[in-house]
Amino acid sequence: MPDLTRGPVLTGIVGTAAPLALANLLQQGYLLVDSAVVGRYVGVTGLAALGAAQPLYSILTSLFTGVSGAFTVRLGHLAGAGRRDDPSALLALAACTAVWSALCAAVAVLAAAPLLALTGVTGEVAAEARTFVVTLCSGMVAVYALGAVCAVLTGRGDVRRATALMIAASVLNAVFAWLFVGPWRLGMAGAALAVVASNALTAVVGLTRLVREQRRPRPAGAAAVTAAAVRAEVRRGLRIGAPMAVQYLLIGVGVLVLVWIITPFGEEALAALTVVARLELLTSVLFLNLSGALMVFTAQNTGAGRAARVREGVRHSVWLGVALTAVVSLLLLVGRGPIAALFSGSPETRLVTERYILITAPFFLCYTLTVVLHGWFNGIARTVVPLICTVASLGVVRLPLSYALGHAWGVDGIMWATVIGWVVGLGYTLLATRHAVAAPRAGPDGEAGPVARPDGRAVR
Repeated sequence: MPDLTRGPVLTGIVGTAAPLALANLLQQGYLLVDSAVVGRYVGVTGLAALGAAQPLYSILTSLFTGVSGAFTVRLGHLAGAGRRDDPSALLALAACTAVWSALCAAVAVLAAAPLLALTGVTGEVAAEARTFVVTLCSGMVAVYALGAVCAVLTGRGDVRRATALMIAASVLNAVFAWLFVGPWRLGMAGAALAVVASNALTAVVGLTRLVREQRRPRPAGAAAVTAAAVRAEVRRGLRIGAPMAVQYLLIGVGVLVLVWIITPFGEEALAALTVVARLELLTSVLFLNLSGALMVFTAQNTGAGRAARVREGVRHSVWLGVALTAVVSLLLLVGRGPIAALFSGSPETRLVTERYILITAPFFLCYTLTVVLHGWFNGIARTVVPLICTVASLGVVRLPLSYALGHAWGVDGIMWATVIGWVVGLGYTLLATRHAVAAPRAGPDGEAGPVARPDGRAVR
């Protein structure tokens, strides 16, 4: 498997980020296909239902997303320290996956309707959204299993296999979505079943390969696998992952609140929110995966005690993020008309989508730099910093301003609240970076150890 503690720094980061970005672009492409299929066969009501269901789905999956990300960091530390084949962390991740899958299904069945009611969505839109959420979460174990496999592979640096699995799932998603919603006329349930079926098939393939690899003889002198060791890894994973999970949870709740704020503006505005949310996911893929690659790179090199490589990795990642942001922002601005027309034939929905791009794209750099720097913080297990950033930018600034400016200026006010939230998030992240480089930090296993600083020195 690739070793990110050796070789050219930029090549290692880009070699990790590029395959993951390709896979995630295809995943976002599936979401766009899903939106197009639902919009064509179910109509505006189905598209609005997807928009209403998305934040609830995000809430139900946020805790596992944080925990799986934590195990990616933990496995990166182990790989950098020469303990790549230690099975304790794998068993701990498997236990967390099983428990949260069961809880997620139970919450979806029992609480989907009340949670959707909190957004103000009613009638047929609410009914379709509940159908989508309950059907999807009933098979969530398949989605989580694939996520766990990809977390293991990514933490170890084997992004090509993780990419292959995600690409396979995305292609199957698109095919099944068209088949189930189109010819088979299963509606919103069919869209959810497409996700479950495609993830189940690819998860089985990935798990089979991992189990086969773990049956190989372990190195002489390797520590025995005990229940105590697995429990210790669960505690480590939860300690690193709890702030990440809460961060993702707040994002999900925040989007749910945004749905509540936008709902009074009408079904067309809610449909436009669905399109905008998908566009945000699509345009963020490059930067989220650059951040993820920097996280894995930082984790492995922190485990190996290579502070200087982490510094160089942060510098290269920031400049690469700036260049990519310029390209993406320009493409969005130039092509905003055709992009909006791709998703909806409604003039009102298209107008809102174009307006959103025009207002937010010039400030996209604030968001992307924040995301990239969060990769460094996560890689050194300082996951509280991204959490506080989310609380400040989303909870303290964006949501209250969206409500206030929305009432004052309409939908445009909600868009400007997004921009102000990005600016505040970047400001806090830069301040946290200055503070972090001056503070001592324990190593990945809790003992004193070096932490790489973006300014070039190691802190002990």
